[in-house]
Amino acid sequence: MKRTSHCLKIIISLCLGLCVWLLPFIAAAQSAGEWRLSGIVKGIDGTPLPGVSVALKGTSRGTATDENGRYALSVPAQPGALVFKFIGMLPQEIPFTAAGTQNVTLRNSEESLNEVVVVGYGTMKKSSLTASVSKLENVKLDQIPVGRVESALTGRIAGVNIAQTSSAPGAAPVIRIRGAGSIDASNDPLVVIDGFPGAGLGSISMNDIASIEVLKDASSAAIYGSRAAGGVIIVTTRKGRTGKPVLSVNSFAGVSSPMLHNDWLTGKEFYDYAVKYQNRELAWAGGDVTVPVWGDARRLAQYQVSPVLLNGVNNIWQDAVTQNAPFQNYNVSVNGGTENVRYYVSGTVKSEKGTIQTTGFNQYGIRANLDVKVNKVISAGMMINPIYSTRRLAPTSTVSLAKYPGFVPTQNEDGSYPRARDLWGAVVTSQANPMAILQGTQITQQAFNNIGELFVALQFTPSLSFKSSFAGNISYGTNERFQARFATNNGISNGTASDNRNINLLNENVLSFNKTFARHHDVNAIAGASFQKNTSRNAYMGVLPGSFENDIIKTLNNGIIDPNSTGSTKSAWGLMSYFARVNYAYKSKYLLAASIRTDGSSRFGPDNQWGYFPSASAAWRVSEEDFLKGNPLLSNLKVRASYGVTGNFNIGDFSWQGGISSTVYSPNNQLGKGKAQTSIENRALSWEKTRSYDFGVDIGLFRNRINITADYYDKRTNDLLYSVAVPAISGFTGSISNIGDIGNKGFEIEINSQNVKGKFTWNTSFNFSMNKNKVLNMGVDKEKLFEDQYGMSWLLRVGEPMFSYYGYKAIGVISSTQVLNSGIPLYPGSKLGNPIYEDVNKDGNIDARDRAILGNYQPKAIIGLVNDFAYKNFDLSIAVQANLGSKVYNYENQYYQGALVGAMRRDLVKNQWWSEAEPGDGRAPAAALSTLNFQGRSDLYIENGSFFAVRNMNLGYNFPESISRRLRMNQLRVFGSVSNLLMVTDKEYHGYNPEGYNGPYAGYNDGTEPINRVVTFGLNVQF
Repeated sequence: MKRTSHCLKIIISLCLGLCVWLLPFIAAAQSAGEWRLSGIVKGIDGTPLPGVSVALKGTSRGTATDENGRYALSVPAQPGALVFKFIGMLPQEIPFTAAGTQNVTLRNSEESLNEVVVVGYGTMKKSSLTASVSKLENVKLDQIPVGRVESALTGRIAGVNIAQTSSAPGAAPVIRIRGAGSIDASNDPLVVIDGFPGAGLGSISMNDIASIEVLKDASSAAIYGSRAAGGVIIVTTRKGRTGKPVLSVNSFAGVSSPMLHNDWLTGKEFYDYAVKYQNRELAWAGGDVTVPVWGDARRLAQYQVSPVLLNGVNNIWQDAVTQNAPFQNYNVSVNGGTENVRYYVSGTVKSEKGTIQTTGFNQYGIRANLDVKVNKVISAGMMINPIYSTRRLAPTSTVSLAKYPGFVPTQNEDGSYPRARDLWGAVVTSQANPMAILQGTQITQQAFNNIGELFVALQFTPSLSFKSSFAGNISYGTNERFQARFATNNGISNGTASDNRNINLLNENVLSFNKTFARHHDVNAIAGASFQKNTSRNAYMGVLPGSFENDIIKTLNNGIIDPNSTGSTKSAWGLMSYFARVNYAYKSKYLLAASIRTDGSSRFGPDNQWGYFPSASAAWRVSEEDFLKGNPLLSNLKVRASYGVTGNFNIGDFSWQGGISSTVYSPNNQLGKGKAQTSIENRALSWEKTRSYDFGVDIGLFRNRINITADYYDKRTNDLLYSVAVPAISGFTGSISNIGDIGNKGFEIEINSQNVKGKFTWNTSFNFSMNKNKVLNMGVDKEKLFEDQYGMSWLLRVGEPMFSYYGYKAIGVISSTQVLNSGIPLYPGSKLGNPIYEDVNKDGNIDARDRAILGNYQPKAIIGLVNDFAYKNFDLSIAVQANLGSKVYNYENQYYQGALVGAMRRDLVKNQWWSEAEPGDGRAPAAALSTLNFQGRSDLYIENGSFFAVRNMNLGYNFPESISRRLRMNQLRVFGSVSNLLMVTDKEYHGYNPEGYNGPYAGYNDGTEPINRVVTFGLNVQF
């Protein structure tokens, strides 16, 4: 693996070096023998049009008109054509045969309606769509400083919630399209990259992406059948263009800065609160709080407060373990070709240091797309995209690092790492020094992934074609972990290593038919077959704890291999599919579509191995009717309705079979180890199926200067793949079955507008979506609880959202002895300072029957807004996002409230109950480790996760052609970008990231990383 990674780095370096070496030669070649074309571009009313795109056909060479509508462009001294484009206008192509003046008049158009949208196994005009599909083109998305593609899409598509749950370098956001519909199976969307289903967005660079389409309703997604219940994301990469080679360089570099808390207690203030905390514990134990806090034998050691808190270093560990981290991205691409051969080749290098010290992510990738037209009938092509990445992870959560006592220095003068107990006995935490944990623990991942494809296409007639492709996704990965003695709590070193291999092969064959009959009847149809097989292997190894001979050699040969931590696994799955789709349009006004797909999967039982996924949709372009055609106000009106069925097969391999695993047994009273069946076979195990209805309307106003798309949907997931309990007499505890239903209903709207045209342009894209999730059926069980060790529960109950928080409602604090003895219902064992819970059932007791639903992590509404401004050569883009109504179980709060004399935050301690003389605000109880079962099982740690964020601001400047030509460049642009410029949360929210969660259940925040503000400066050059 190391040799492979080394070779790949060398290849990428050579490719990038060659491209850079060729820059001056290519530029010089293009400047020789050129014609200069110029002119004025006007609208039909004679008004000059600034900002019109003027490009040499078949190349990326181009310019834009100035504030007076004038343009000037140098082109190779040979006949060609200029293409003029402007939003809301019909594009024009003007041929030329010599240098000179070319004045142009552009007419208004319905360009947005003629936009081509990629759908499953084909493309369609946007005006012909009968389903809910959103498209996002990569105009400047590759200039947003993010580690993964998903993050650049945040807040830009209605109905698509992209949650940045972790800020760790290389971490994948969580994507939900129109809500979650599965309990035990995956809710992730299917990702299709250049026709390959099942790829990951982490395996592609944003620089190589041309457009992204999201198939949101079941009608559009049903063509992908058993894998499309979570929606489908289709990625189309950039292809070569006819013309001379065009070399492009896109680079940016900057710094990530963590957005941190600023209310940490230090010095005398920290000492005073530590005294309060210890006195409160002593009072609960029946002790005398007037006894001196240090050095008096009458006060047990566990209740004392060492003067080291006053005389220590006042270390804020949050600041010590975080850093401002560099971020870099470099991409070089070349594209060009002839009428018969077109190519696109690019190389990308990305480096991202983590804001948690020692963490980081590096990625190196190459992409090559080649399209060849052999003759009028045969065409062929290939694609290859190897990517190699390395990643170093933090060994523990952020809260485990930041909570450490502030009186402990980061490092001793001799280079060793002091511990809290070195300075103050057993009262404080036994955890190792946070910096020791970071420096002494190495968790590294290496991954190599390559998606490749070969295809042959036959154009039998102008209306009939056939395409056959063979593709593969081959990936290898290694994971290594070493922890030195000084980095562990118990002083015992440990280490593990594993490697995995996955090979996914795909063959697809698609027959396409596209023809117009009798001028008015348009028929588009496809029929195809797909065959996919995936094999995987994993090997792992560990050493006996403490067997490393030293901390210098970090590989496993320095220790003793542990047989119980060593082994290997193999797995495989297969999918055989047949599909068909027909689209019909009459006079481009009345649109019908229907599709069917049948999948056979090895993951399901023999009795239900095949699933069927139909869809149907219809649309009426009302604006094409005579009574509305040409209306100056309502330029487009289309109503749509669709129905479809999609599936979910993400349950793991061989789940229907009775599983076998290791077990211990004792024949003849002799302890032994063997294999035994551990789960029940279910031959009838079948697909989860999602049935969805969608009703939509597309509206264009004022010659399509304003475009509105609105959808209402109702989707229901049936036959949930769900683990249910079985009678213990069977010898097993559970089995995967098809039981239960989940429903999602919602509304979404997208509005795109051209607000201002002229010297100054302003375009806006707005989206709003709301989704209501509900459990509809749980089979025999009406509800199921998932309980955390500290008392909070996550509930599945019919009529309520999935995984709702379930616990006690705190309505006050036992502030005095009088309240404690007043006879009000209290939780058993309650004492002064504990919360008062609501007696929900009014029976005079507080018990499990008084628990109630306390909220849900799912947002009630998501809003996105992007404004694009342009004036002369300047452009500015601002993207904002709002998330409303979500709740977070912010369990990390308890770590900053004084436990084990650790770090404290002012906002979390100042209003607490400390004593009868200092009762706090009456809402915040005494928060202590000894009373954690009171805090953890109630709504005290549930906080409003709503937020408003300025996700990205990008300011750019395009140098005039007079300057770029002197530098022998076709285009030169500089830009600056800021991600997460502003984050506004509820005043009662105390976490780093309102979307962050890292616990066992959704919404459970046990210490995620801070959100990073990323400032970058970049350069775009084209030769």
